[in-house]
Amino acid sequence: MLSIIIPTYNEMKNNYLQQSIPILIACPDIEIIVIDSFSTDGTIEFLNQFQIKIIQVKTQSRAKRLNIGIQYAIAPMVLLHHPRSLLTVEGINYLNKNQMSFYWGAFTHKFDRSHFLLKFTSFYSNYIRGPRGIYYLDHCIFARKSLLEDMDYIPEVDIFEDTELSLALNKQAKPVRLPFLSLTSATRFNKNGIIKQIYLNQVMKWKYYLKIDHKIMNKEYEKDISLNANYKENNNES
Repeated sequence: MLSIIIPTYNEMKNNYLQQSIPILIACPDIEIIVIDSFSTDGTIEFLNQFQIKIIQVKTQSRAKRLNIGIQYAIAPMVLLHHPRSLLTVEGINYLNKNQMSFYWGAFTHKFDRSHFLLKFTSFYSNYIRGPRGIYYLDHCIFARKSLLEDMDYIPEVDIFEDTELSLALNKQAKPVRLPFLSLTSATRFNKNGIIKQIYLNQVMKWKYYLKIDHKIMNKEYEKDISLNANYKENNNES
């Protein structure tokens, strides 16, 4: 059995959740757990059409949503499914069938927009950064639940929680990258412009290495887009 955890917050406009759920429910022997931060755009109404577990929690932190999902998961392998990524039935079934062969890993990243800079970004993520032991959540990271419990779950930071997770997991075992695609929305690049978003990503990485406060970084990263949190509505939440 495989537990699939999806952290959501107002996902309907991206149209990825609507595509993901039918793919997931077509896979046998899985449980789907959605951890939602009280979406107001019809996300919950859409999810209620399906036989999946939905838990709502008032938080900005995607890491906290994921941790709650991990605690509810009943399978030995947990798949952290990015809400704006699409996996394939073949990939999920392969992971489910062979899960005891892996400690942790991720799927092969690809953006849903064709541009040479985005292709390079995916290439770097798949073949350079990934083998060094760092995968981002849009790769759809998977790990044995026991490993996640041993490391006391995901550090509850507002940004780079996937980097923190990868670094902690990499101390326990080397990751595997499955050849099946995680097709990911390029919505940030579409809204900000590719060059501007790439520049912002690099600035955020340097701030991370310089240990700038994660809340300050995330407010800057989510400014005018708010894909993972809504600071205007929830600015008192942690």
